[in-house]
Amino acid sequence: MKYLLLCSFFFLSVTTFAQSKLYGYIELRGSVDLLGNISLDPLDAVQKETTPTDTLIDYGKINAIINRHRAPIKVLNALSELGWELITTTQVASDKDQRPNAPFLLYYLKKEYLISRSKN
Repeated sequence: MKYLLLCSFFFLSVTTFAQSKLYGYIELRGSVDLLGNISLDPLDAVQKETTPTDTLIDYGKINAIINRHRAPIKVLNALSELGWELITTTQVASDKDQRPNAPFLLYYLKKEYLISRSKN
């Protein structure tokens, strides 16, 4: 029994130390026209500060999905097939009096990456 617990602890600790979780976050911006139609803007791949997770995100593939599927719900469904989760959606009105003067929507998505560490 002692050896079983020792072996179980060993295998659990090896898998825990061998993999690291990184989370990638993206922000999709959509604008709303007068008829209420939402159009998503392509992602901007150039960022001020890049993190190691930013190199894992395939901006070209996400922009191709945005260009192929114009409706936001179809884009979100296609991104969820790639492992992206919708965290939150926010509507931002550009007018301080809450009038619908070119509002836009923000979709925040998250994806979990498992990185295997090599022990030398």
